[in-house]
Amino acid sequence: MTDELGPFQGMWDAWNEAHDEITRKPLSHFRRAADIQFDELEGHLAAGDREAAAREVADIVSIAINTMRWLGYTPDEIGNIARRRADDRMAGQASAILNKYMRQYGI
Repeated sequence: MTDELGPFQGMWDAWNEAHDEITRKPLSHFRRAADIQFDELEGHLAAGDREAAAREVADIVSIAINTMRWLGYTPDEIGNIARRRADDRMAGQASAILNKYMRQYGI
């Protein structure tokens, strides 16, 4: 068993039993699942329940991991993609990325 996803490896492993079903879902499934989790996150924040909100964020991470599974990536590949993305796209550019989203999307 790999541990390439670090603390998120358990999420990958927990969903192994549904691997075949996950890979048959349309992409829209993952977008809708994320929307649902964000709605639940907002509800917990409105109620002042930070711990429940954090659990919803963990569910959002799980959806992202399963979307990578759907794309056909392994945990090792996901780990490499995440490290490269952080190094090549995000490191030293966080403020510029936030500014871009403000200019282009108003957020």
